[in-house]
Amino acid sequence: MRHFISSLAIATAFLVPALHPQNPTPPAQSAAQACPPSTTLQELTRALDDAVSGPGNKDRACLRDLLLPEARLTPIRKTPDGTFGPRMLTVDDWINAVAQRGSTAFYERQVKVTSETYGHFAHLWSTYEIRDTPDGPATVTGINSVQAVNDGTRWRVLSVLWEPDSTAGPIPEKYKP
Repeated sequence: MRHFISSLAIATAFLVPALHPQNPTPPAQSAAQACPPSTTLQELTRALDDAVSGPGNKDRACLRDLLLPEARLTPIRKTPDGTFGPRMLTVDDWINAVAQRGSTAFYERQVKVTSETYGHFAHLWSTYEIRDTPDGPATVTGINSVQAVNDGTRWRVLSVLWEPDSTAGPIPEKYKP
C-alpha cells in the first residue's frame, strides 16, 4: 500500500524552522485540480502519497482536499535545547514550508500500513520512505500516525503525527515491510 505524508516528514524536519508567519496564504485552488474522493483507506493512503510528493512548489489542491481544513500536521523534531517535541502545523504552514524548496522534489511512499477503524474514524500506522526521485533509494524512513474520518462518502485526514528515523532511531523490524 502506498501512502503519503512523510514527505511531510522530510520537508518539515528540515523546513519547519524556516516557517515565517508572514508568508502569504497560497491562492485558492480550483475544484478541477482537486483529487477524486477517497472512498477507501487504501485510496486515501495512495492519494496522500501523490499529494505530498513532487516539486516543493507544485499545486497542493489535492492535499487541501484530502485534509480537513482544521487538520494538523505534526512532526516530532529535535529542539535547539536538545529535547524532542512536536511542531504543530496547519495545512497552510506545511504548504508554505514545502514551497520554499521551489522545484526541488521529493517522493514519499508508504511501505507498510496498518489500520484500525471504528464507526466513522480510523487510525493508520504507516512506515514511510522518502526518495529524491520516484524510483531512487530511500534517503529517509519513519513512521506516520494518521487519524482519518469518514463523512459517509469519503475519508479525510484529521491529523498526521510523524517522526523520521533521524530522530527516533532505526525502524523496528515489526514495522518493516
